[in-house]
Amino acid sequence: MWIFLKKFYRDLGESKGQFLSVLAVVMIGVMFYTGMNTALMGVEGAGEKYFSEYRLADIWSTVIRAPEGAVDRIRSIPGVKTAQGRVVRDARIDIQDRNAIVRLISLPEQRGEILNDILLTSGSYFSPEAGNQCIVSEKFFKANGLVMGQTIEPIINGSRVKLRVVGTAKSPEYTYELREAGDLIPDPKKFGLVYVKKSYLQTVLDMQGTVNDINVMLDQNGDAKAVKEKMKEMLKQYGESSTIEKKDQLSYSMFSSDVDGLKSMGTSFPMLFFIASAVIIYITMTRMIENQRTLMGVLKALGYSHWDIMLHYETYPLMVGLLGSVIGSLMGIFVVGSAMMDLYNTYYNLPIGDAVIHWDLVLPASLLALFFCVVAGYNACRKELRLMPAESMRPKAPASGRKILLENWKLFWKSINFSWKIIIRNIFRYKKRSAMASVGIIFSTVLILMAMGFQNSVDYLMDIQFREIQKFDLKVSFSKILDTGALNDVRSIDHIKSAEPVLESGMEITSGWRKKDIGIIALDSGSQLYGVLDAEGRRAVIPKEGILLPKRLMDTLGVNVGDRVFLRSFYPGKNEEIDKRQVIIRGNTMELLGQSAICSTEYLDYLLREGTVINAAYVRLEDLEHEKEVVRELKDRMNVNTVQSKAEIVSNMEQTMGTMNSMILIMILGAGVLTFAVIYNITNINIFERRREIATLSVLGFTTGELKSLVFYENFFLSAFGVLVGLLPGKLLTQAVLNMSATETMWFPAVLNPSSYFITALLVGIFTLTANLLLGKKVRDIDMVESLKSAE
Repeated sequence: MWIFLKKFYRDLGESKGQFLSVLAVVMIGVMFYTGMNTALMGVEGAGEKYFSEYRLADIWSTVIRAPEGAVDRIRSIPGVKTAQGRVVRDARIDIQDRNAIVRLISLPEQRGEILNDILLTSGSYFSPEAGNQCIVSEKFFKANGLVMGQTIEPIINGSRVKLRVVGTAKSPEYTYELREAGDLIPDPKKFGLVYVKKSYLQTVLDMQGTVNDINVMLDQNGDAKAVKEKMKEMLKQYGESSTIEKKDQLSYSMFSSDVDGLKSMGTSFPMLFFIASAVIIYITMTRMIENQRTLMGVLKALGYSHWDIMLHYETYPLMVGLLGSVIGSLMGIFVVGSAMMDLYNTYYNLPIGDAVIHWDLVLPASLLALFFCVVAGYNACRKELRLMPAESMRPKAPASGRKILLENWKLFWKSINFSWKIIIRNIFRYKKRSAMASVGIIFSTVLILMAMGFQNSVDYLMDIQFREIQKFDLKVSFSKILDTGALNDVRSIDHIKSAEPVLESGMEITSGWRKKDIGIIALDSGSQLYGVLDAEGRRAVIPKEGILLPKRLMDTLGVNVGDRVFLRSFYPGKNEEIDKRQVIIRGNTMELLGQSAICSTEYLDYLLREGTVINAAYVRLEDLEHEKEVVRELKDRMNVNTVQSKAEIVSNMEQTMGTMNSMILIMILGAGVLTFAVIYNITNINIFERRREIATLSVLGFTTGELKSLVFYENFFLSAFGVLVGLLPGKLLTQAVLNMSATETMWFPAVLNPSSYFITALLVGIFTLTANLLLGKKVRDIDMVESLKSAE
């Protein structure tokens, strides 16, 4: 075996470039697998442990006001393990001349085992001395430069309430710290959580002995749907506005969606590289074994067994698999995995630890890589090992020459020059090798196109949501329901160009046995500040009677345009079965964020019997340079609860979405390595096998540039073919991944701009050109005399 090892190292020295290129492909495949799955295990494990230890609720129910005795009745529902009531209220706050929203959440005076408990990260829990103490969410605390002991002053019912910060915390309920689904991306400068003593908050809000938020944890046999329906029935007299299960809770659903997306990507991406590495190893090994066919015959004649010879040639793929597994695993865990966990830490409030080695990830990745490498090596060897020694020691008979299919197209064949005839004949001469090379290019194309598709889809969402739908500059939310005449007060403010009435509310929609809680947005029929688009992206008309529903919601409910459904309000006194209103679906909408029905403000009187009322307004400014001035003026109005700036939301989203660029860059670099490895290996083999042909053409007067073109134009041809074939699978896979990542609160439409196809083809061309440039020296260095004396 020592002789075999010496021979192996000699062979390796002659093809070290090919060895390194194949190693890089295997390494990247293992790196993606271990990196993505390390991040997945770290994030998912931390999340599930966090949700369990801090008792994340199974059901949330929001009411206008319910006596605390209602919580005791909820506990008696079969399947309920425990229930608790609390007070939750959003309030405006001014911090560092900046307007923000805080969500005030009540906690018991003394620490105990409660649902949706908090994880203290600094400071302490409430002390018995003072009532106006508060604990602030960690990200809000850091983003706004707060200090321990500082007093903050949220505005509650028009008055500033002083609260002293005594600690910071994280909450399993707000791992993704969003105020509402429409915000998309957390902005800790603009929204945070403030935990206050329950008795103190009840006093400030004049809610002594009452709660407006009830949380439930189920026992092992609890049926979430049955308990949810029972809770809604019991709480509707108290103005129940929404009752949701854990799977639909905003933060948890976003977390679950990201984990599911990471699972699918952690499996599919590495597989592309493993298959590509197997293809490259097969091509390389086939060439190596065919060139050493005579030597294999001598070894068999000398008495070496098939197993000994097979093991010798399997050393190459084994070393590729082992080195690729070790290096790839280390890079995957401590580079990719650690970076992805840091990225998720910027989004989620989770106690995520450092990246650690998970042997249950390293071993499968290594075995998978070794499997593909070894199988590729075996398939390359088995054919030659079947030959008898005497036959194997004779050179392989050259393939019989014959016309290729294209030569029968005489008009085409006569129209191309001699060089292209050589190129095309060589491609068809080695059809299997050309096809395998194309497989690698196809995988590269798919990867790049997916990266471009992710970027296009995000850009499309941003463009549609914030330019075509949300055309306003500011959204003003009022602290209570008002008459439309309240808009005159808003319109009177300087620098406001226009203001339109809005009512946002929750309702229950029913179609047969299907039932769902949705939002409803009532707009002016001629609304110019909120664009309503249909499922195809065309402008939709707000009907005077009836509603428009998102296409995805219609599919969920199993309804079509023209069908009738029932709507029931959550307002107290208007939420009985008798208060249900039958409505006609007049059309569908493209709703990228959330699932809200659209109707006209005039139609509200039919739905609510309250006349034309509003609780928000969309505002357009004369010039955005006056935004801060207008916001300050609006904040001084008594009925104004919050003012949201679209410009700030867009800016925050663009900064956060910028982190996607790192993933896109990794995908493109991976595709580049894959393309380079395929072209480098194929070209190396091509040059080696055609040395005699190239030397002959050189003697006949072909220049170095013409000789290079014979080899390198073939690479561009294979790349072009791979790109053309890979575009459709790339598009379909992009659509599949984006559809899998869709949630009820957010949907990324699969979009691929025409420019993305061009960029994909251009990048593959650049990677191919790079490999050609690096191999140009091999063509120049061919020894004509030695090549011409070699046996055919």
